Amino acid sequence: MIKSQPNSRLSQVLHWIGISTSSWYYQQIPPEQQRKRGPVEKPIDVDLLETVKSVAEMFPMWGYKRIAIVCRRQEIQVGRKMVYRIFKLLGLLQKPRPRAAELYQAAKLFELLPRRPNDLWQTDVTYIHIPGHGWWYAVTVIDYYSRYLLACHLTTSYSASECNNGIEKAIAEAERIHGKMDRRPFLVTDNGTSFLAKRFQEFICDDFQHVRIQYRTPTQLGLLERFHKTLKNEEVYWQLYENPAHCRESLEKYRITYNTMRPHWALKPENDGDHLTPEDVYVKGAVVTIPKWQHWAKAAKKKLDQMMEEDALGEAA
Repeated sequence: MIKSQPNSRLSQVLHWIGISTSSWYYQQIPPEQQRKRGPVEKPIDVDLLETVKSVAEMFPMWGYKRIAIVCRRQEIQVGRKMVYRIFKLLGLLQKPRPRAAELYQAAKLFELLPRRPNDLWQTDVTYIHIPGHGWWYAVTVIDYYSRYLLACHLTTSYSASECNNGIEKAIAEAERIHGKMDRRPFLVTDNGTSFLAKRFQEFICDDFQHVRIQYRTPTQLGLLERFHKTLKNEEVYWQLYENPAHCRESLEKYRITYNTMRPHWALKPENDGDHLTPEDVYVKGAVVTIPKWQHWAKAAKKKLDQMMEEDALGEAA
């Protein structure tokens, strides 16, 4: 019916039903006569394939983009797209990692995860601007396991001595609740000048095991970085402070609210009840389940133990 109509009429009908004229005509060509659209890919040179393959085998942890640059630096004229085609042909796009080594590292990391309050603390500094008084700084200390905010020390600078004052407040709060600590918790910080200073190192050397994150990897201090976002969204961005005393008073009120009233999504009780507050865990001793994002570490430890048992059985046989 459509073929009996004039070409202009056919174009209008195709336009109405949402089909392009070129696509419709292309479908009328028998499949064996259809030509693949687009430029024809050049065949892969065998010598080039072997060369790229040898470079990829030297650096199995690198992807095709980096391998392409390495090849060109060795005066092997090859583009990124060609290296991608070679990787695809050889099945190198998915990088198989050494499974045993990966599981070993994950299992060791699981051993470092805190199992109770005062196993691991994190401390950092965040900025707060007070109208008429300029920039001030809040030295925060938080217990990793319970998310209990031990200290939020407002100060005019983030020098080592002021960071020491923040740590002192955290120790006083911890000992007020649990008494004198019988073991040294890990204290995780970034690589800021105040935490590298000799005065800070001398202050914490007897009470803590200091762990610094890698340079330029703030995600390793992610718990406290996320808390600073919460602090800004729920407290700092809600009011203009009249003066530093007003700001200090407000931060302390928020610290109490955060610890005693605010349910924390990461604190899920073992009996599947409502989410707990940091006080429920840090002060009252409630037991929480491992957060979902930590399950990979627990699973890795289990798989590693199974692999070691299988290897032992194989050697015994």
